Amino acid sequence: MKLLRLTVSFSCVGILAHLCAQYPTVPPELQRAADAARVESDKRSDEAFQRALPIIKEWESRGRPFVPWASKPDDLPKAKIPAFPGAWGGGMYTMGGRGGRVFVVTNLADSGPGTFREACEAGGPRIVVFNVAGIIRLKDRIRIRAPYITIDGSSAPGDGICVAGNTVEIETHDVVIRHMRFRRGITNVADRNDSLGGNPVGNIIIDHVSATWGLDENLSMYRHMYDDDGNPQTPPAKLPTVNITIQNCLIAEALNTYNHAFGSTLGGLNSTFHHNLWACNTGRNPSVGMYGDFTFVNNVLFNWRHRTVDGGDHRSWFNIISNYYKPGPATPRGEPISYRVLKPESKRAKPPVDEFGVAFVVGNVVEGNERVTRDNWDGGVQVSSISPPQTVLSKIRTNAPFPHAPLFVHSAYHAFEFVLANAGATLPKRDAVDERIIEMVRTGQPVFGDGIITDISQVGGYPEYKGTPYKDSDNDGMPDEWELAHGLNPHDPSDASADCNGDGYTNIESFLWGLDPRGPKVDWTDLRNNFDRRDINRWPYNIITNPLVQYSHCK
Repeated sequence: MKLLRLTVSFSCVGILAHLCAQYPTVPPELQRAADAARVESDKRSDEAFQRALPIIKEWESRGRPFVPWASKPDDLPKAKIPAFPGAWGGGMYTMGGRGGRVFVVTNLADSGPGTFREACEAGGPRIVVFNVAGIIRLKDRIRIRAPYITIDGSSAPGDGICVAGNTVEIETHDVVIRHMRFRRGITNVADRNDSLGGNPVGNIIIDHVSATWGLDENLSMYRHMYDDDGNPQTPPAKLPTVNITIQNCLIAEALNTYNHAFGSTLGGLNSTFHHNLWACNTGRNPSVGMYGDFTFVNNVLFNWRHRTVDGGDHRSWFNIISNYYKPGPATPRGEPISYRVLKPESKRAKPPVDEFGVAFVVGNVVEGNERVTRDNWDGGVQVSSISPPQTVLSKIRTNAPFPHAPLFVHSAYHAFEFVLANAGATLPKRDAVDERIIEMVRTGQPVFGDGIITDISQVGGYPEYKGTPYKDSDNDGMPDEWELAHGLNPHDPSDASADCNGDGYTNIESFLWGLDPRGPKVDWTDLRNNFDRRDINRWPYNIITNPLVQYSHCK
């Protein structure tokens, strides 16, 4: 009888999640207007991509291939050193815009010279920096379609930069995004989308990003669509994103305006998600949207309502290691969802079948639940199944981790402190939104209701971002003061792409990563050196390059 009740309760939770994920009915006139706007948006994006295409082709002959059909990790090129010090996981060897043109964003307009959109829609390798502080209010979504781009918001003066009003979509490969805030914020029922998402191809690393106030999800990346025959009558192929890392990100407060306050759908091949915070999203914290490997390590989850980590299918293999789950005011206490570590899904079939993937689940902490914390498999891994759950779980469980890309790993307790100290856009400084969210996670006390919001006004809306542009005489993205302090010429824009000490990072990357371009050469291929010295509470940790041997401390 107890087993029957447990099975029924899991089924009810699944039904509730399904119902909560339903989209609202959109009035026809609003839908027509939204569809027309999307057609115009796609037209403008296509025109921009056609302008970028000759530059993309030129760079192909210079060793930067364009590979929109990539579907396996080896389909894309790899850099010899990490994308930046502290890059880990599947996307750690992303090239980004290294060696390319520097775009300096100098104004907050939606489009035109000196804008964020101009830089994103350009062709060829490019590094995007900011010499302006404030809110970029997008009138239309931005689609990043040309490969090899680095975007770093730490370069902005004062309080930094925030992108609001619409979505930024990644639809290419070799993308590095750091210290950016994407806070969509709008509640148009006919325009429901993520704050940061798209159809990323691969070689993606998203680091120290704050993604909040999305109307579908906050941050989602797991697949891309490739038109392999050019025939508009046949659907494009759905391919997995490959070589992807999302790390040190803050993913919170999706808008529940239409019962869809979801955090993320994530996945891909050679995928790693570590040291992130999901807070105050009702579900998808995250959902696994693709088959294959899913490495989820040292993340913090707070105040979910009906879903934590779930998804995948019979072709999935999960590493769920040393994460910290903290139920909040919106979490149904005492219900199985309150201590759910993972809910893997079965193969999609009619009639339903019990064909699940396999999972290595160890070292996770559920605050307030000693039983599940002691043994994650004692109630923490849950299934909706035809057969008795324990029979199914015995087939899902593995006691050996699956191979994954290099990673540094804490205990779940240390991860909690590290994530609260470092998650989100911390440079040039944390904003009031992130400070409030971090304090809420630490204390468990939201400023509004149970922490699930339907409008940004309930939590104070957008803060003001102030900052005085720095002097940059040659417009190379590096302040004159910094160039002079490091022996560079503030009147020579070419020195941005030079590498004074030969360590593999260009001078502008040294500026962005907090390095000395004329300092002693560091061997960045030695992963013992691979840390961002600006992160705090890093110790103690283990560098994991051989999971089968090195996770023995977690068991």
